[in-house]
Amino acid sequence: TQMSRYEFYRRTTVNKGGVKKIANTVLNQSVSNSVAIVLSGVSKVFVGEIVEKARSFELKKMDLKNVDENGPLLPEHIREAWRLYQIESG
Repeated sequence: TQMSRYEFYRRTTVNKGGVKKIANTVLNQSVSNSVAIVLSGVSKVFVGEIVEKARSFELKKMDLKNVDENGPLLPEHIREAWRLYQIESG
């Protein structure tokens, strides 16, 4: 259910060390711990939005087929969520 997904979302964190390493590589300079914390938070929100869009797409598709409601998201759900996100973001 959505409530259990929300509870899981609240308990989950994005690895700040990994985010810092990626940011350092992409920006070609060292980022502070504060910046890594902010990027980690933004990353978590982004992943949450993509998962919700993917879940919404999965539920729409379920109306057309007999699909397990509690099944995992498939790569096609994530790809469609990313496509929709890009369209909505301009």
